[in-house]
Amino acid sequence: MKPVILCVDDEAIVLTSLKAQLRMIFKSEFDIETAESGDEAMEIIEELLEDGVEFPLIISDQIMPGMSGDELLVQAFSMSANTLSIMLTGQADANAIGRAVNNANLYRYISKPWNETDLQMTVKEATRSFWQAKTIEQQNKKLKKYNEHLEDLVEERTKEVVKQKSIVEKKNNDIMASIKYAKRIQKALLPQKQWLNNIINNFVLYLPKDIVSGDFFWVEEIDSKIFIVAADCTGHGVPGAFMSMLGISFLNEIVQTQYKSDQILNILRSKVINTLHQAVESVQNQDGMDISLAVYDKKKKTLEFSGAYNPLIVIRNDKLIIHKADRMPISKHIKDQQKFTSIKINVQPNDIFYMFSDGYIDQFGGPKDKRFMQKGFKKILLEIYKEDLARQKELLYKTFLDWKGKKDQIDDIVIMGFKF
Repeated sequence: MKPVILCVDDEAIVLTSLKAQLRMIFKSEFDIETAESGDEAMEIIEELLEDGVEFPLIISDQIMPGMSGDELLVQAFSMSANTLSIMLTGQADANAIGRAVNNANLYRYISKPWNETDLQMTVKEATRSFWQAKTIEQQNKKLKKYNEHLEDLVEERTKEVVKQKSIVEKKNNDIMASIKYAKRIQKALLPQKQWLNNIINNFVLYLPKDIVSGDFFWVEEIDSKIFIVAADCTGHGVPGAFMSMLGISFLNEIVQTQYKSDQILNILRSKVINTLHQAVESVQNQDGMDISLAVYDKKKKTLEFSGAYNPLIVIRNDKLIIHKADRMPISKHIKDQQKFTSIKINVQPNDIFYMFSDGYIDQFGGPKDKRFMQKGFKKILLEIYKEDLARQKELLYKTFLDWKGKKDQIDDIVIMGFKF
């Protein structure tokens, strides 16, 4: 059904002329309806609304028998708020025009006799404005519907995200609880402070990167021998902690029958390779550990040292001496057929020994964001070694924090300082 333009005037000749001109403008785009009074126009409007026919424009005279033009336009606007109106009249006071403007969506006032071109342009503009408003209204309805759908979708997705978040949080809490319990187990395997202090005069700076650590320290006393270890296992966190507990277990077993430092490392390497099935050529498992091992003979006052990558530092008479380790790890390696070597040291009064992993010297920080390096580590040891051991630990820790700043710790750290 075509949209309708409604023309209202009490003079038939005016309606005939209007209808003819509108036909010339719009051809068959619109149906042109006419009414000779306001009451007749209202009947037509009611029928159009009942039939669902659009009527973009009403062109109405003002002075008519019965209902005036402005009264008609006000009533029509109350029934179809989108419909525009043109008042085409020879007589209209300012009050009538004001009522039409304020209460009837009056598009324009044109006086009789009208200019044909002016009327054509006004009618075209009015109908175009109607369709634009109609399009915007339809788009707004679609947008509103889409937004409602989007809100429902967001609400649904939010509920799903909250649900998944709750599941993830529960799993994370379970995992964290397990890791924290693993920390208790790992801590129980490490030498207890009071027992350790009864064996040797020492300090231990032990800083896991995560909750559990791949670095470990270990001390055992058998007969007149004291065994001291600082080790750095492959990885950190949970994987490193598994390897550290494996290493502690093996060491506890080995030292029951073997006291020589090089032989302890040879046996330890063999056990790691066999336990992790690294002897199988197809297995690409290189997990293992770097380690410093010292065996102190209390009767002879000698210390035997062997190392897998990790050295031993001794400060004697204000001089720092580095005893290098063998350049091979406790794991499958191209040199795993070679035997570890040992160094024997006659311990003198006031000798102080340091064993450590590489976490401290590899830490990035400082003003140029560089590694601390072994050079910096040796420098700080020479500055602090005359302090008591507890104070040395404090100074090493403070230096580390100052160097690291806001940077993340990159690896586990263990440093042991001891003297006899």
